[in-house]
This record gives sequence, structure tokens and C-alpha cells, in this order.
Amino acid sequence: MNNIQLIYIDLFCGGGGTTTGVHNAKINGQQCAIVAACVNHDRNAIRSHKSNHKKTLHFTEDITLLYNTERMQRLINHVNYLRSIYPNAQVVVWASLECTNFSKAKGGQPRDADSRTLANHLFPYIYALQPDRIQIENVEEFMSWGEVDENGKPISKLKGTDYIRWIKEVCSHGYKFDY
Repeated sequence: MNNIQLIYIDLFCGGGGTTTGVHNAKINGQQCAIVAACVNHDRNAIRSHKSNHKKTLHFTEDITLLYNTERMQRLINHVNYLRSIYPNAQVVVWASLECTNFSKAKGGQPRDADSRTLANHLFPYIYALQPDRIQIENVEEFMSWGEVDENGKPISKLKGTDYIRWIKEVCSHGYKFDY
């Protein structure tokens, strides 16, 4: 019996912790979720991921670049194929976004401002894959995401403005927001 209810695309997959959790999810003792594909820029992470998740489609890519390539069509085709096999399953885009620029652990030091825009790079995946759900894993300070000054430091009076704008953009595509 086909019990697969969720098909995940794991962005920023790292060594595969989230994928392992998804693959281990069970309902009534049967696997209920699979990870169709994963993306990470780090070759060692992908190598580790592949050794543990051989059936997953792997992309050693920066997520900000993958959607501008023909490999994105390969991802779309793979997800559509799995949708045909599991027609009742929901597709989920999971993103463990880089959190260095939001975490209390950053020590107040300015960081790469481009990494603060990674959440915006999810939109091409949303457009292309039309997932039923989007799940983001991040630190609570992500909600304070706002513009930074010329030194890369957050502008306190704009705290949370980029985050609120991003949530509105996600919701404008028909998604409901919860955290």
C-alpha cells in the first residue's frame, strides 16, 4: 500500500539530518514521507548526504544559482514524476536557511549582507515547483530581519521590516503563515 503523504525538497540539506528525519517518519509503522531532492553548495556535505540517502536526487549547487540552469528542469521533472507516482502526496519545500546574520551567536560582528537575502531566493523554487507547503527552519532572530547599514549592521528602526515583507510575499502566493 502506498502510504507516502509528503514529498520533500531539502534546500541547504547539509549532511542529511533533516532528510534522515523525513525518511524515518512513519504512520502506523509505514514510511509516510520521502525526500525527492536536496541541494547544498558544499561538496563534502553532499558526499555525506549521498552515502546515507542514495535514492535522493542530489545537487551540489548554490541555491541562488540552481534555478538559472537546466538542472532546475531536472528537479522539476523529478518532482512531477513523483507526483504522478504519489498523487495524494503533498510537496514540501524545506529550507534550513543560513542563520549567521540573525543568530545571537554572531557576536555583533557584521556578516556577508548577501546571506541575509537567502530567503528571497526561495521564490523561484516556489514558482517552479508549486509546493503545497513551505517549511523554514531558522533561529528566532530571523523575525528581526531588516535592512543593514553601510557597515553591515542591522538598522534598529527597520528591525523586522524585511521579514514582514517576505511573509507577505509568501502569503500572496496563496500560502498561510504560521510559526
